[in-house]
Amino acid sequence: MDQAVYKSALANTSEECISSICRDGYARIPQAFGQDTVKEALDRIRYWFEKTIGEQSDRMPRLNRAQPMVYNLQSKDMFFNRLILETPIIEDTLKHFLNDQWFSVVPPEDPNYILRSFLARSSNYRMPMHIDSFVPYTGSFPFIMQCSILLEDQTLENGCTLIVPGSHQADQYADPESYKTAVPIEARAGDLVFWDSRIWHGAGENTSGGTRWSIIATFCRWWIKQAFDIPGNVPQEIYDQFTNRQRAVMGYCSVPYDDETYGIDMKRGYELLPEKVSDYKYSHSA
Repeated sequence: MDQAVYKSALANTSEECISSICRDGYARIPQAFGQDTVKEALDRIRYWFEKTIGEQSDRMPRLNRAQPMVYNLQSKDMFFNRLILETPIIEDTLKHFLNDQWFSVVPPEDPNYILRSFLARSSNYRMPMHIDSFVPYTGSFPFIMQCSILLEDQTLENGCTLIVPGSHQADQYADPESYKTAVPIEARAGDLVFWDSRIWHGAGENTSGGTRWSIIATFCRWWIKQAFDIPGNVPQEIYDQFTNRQRAVMGYCSVPYDDETYGIDMKRGYELLPEKVSDYKYSHSA
């Protein structure tokens, strides 16, 4: 492991985080979350894992099968939403990279990026090198970014994430051979890790016999398709707790209308937000 490269990705402020992501494609913020918060999050994740493991589809992709996962955390517990929506360094960093300056119907200081997926995982098997952006490209404007809240220590023994620094600007799909020289992100419970979705990354095999739970929130620009119908499936009691700016992050200001009888505007302001989740596609003033 190149210690100089690894340490260069450490960040304590939004500015340092943004600089590290621009340069290396990722950043680690040590102890962004207190141990009491981490313990509560881990307890709740374990509860939801036991509650939902039997409900997952049989049509899982190969790399997701037999992996401990909890999907759609935004619909499970408002506690999880607060972790990603009320942490200033997360919002500041994502606004810098993902906000659309032309999304003028919401205040410019508010987020207009959206949540693409929100899950927890504790991998067992080695994950090959890949990118999360679907296609590689170069430039200063990421389309998709991830942030991960570590709930347990991540080590080589338990299969921590491996990253190729700077590969977010490679303009190529991940080289499988890069696994041999990738930098391991060994980190502690409570750390926060960001990465540009274009970066080459994978994970080692978990040989520890234990778990390595982390929460992973994927955010994207407002026009990217969400992994699930998030706006249609947030429970009303959670929706009622969201602020308008949080509802926008869930996608309610950019979800498609059913057809032109309800509207045609792809970017909508807070005044058109629905009162009920069941009306989210029909949020018009008439």
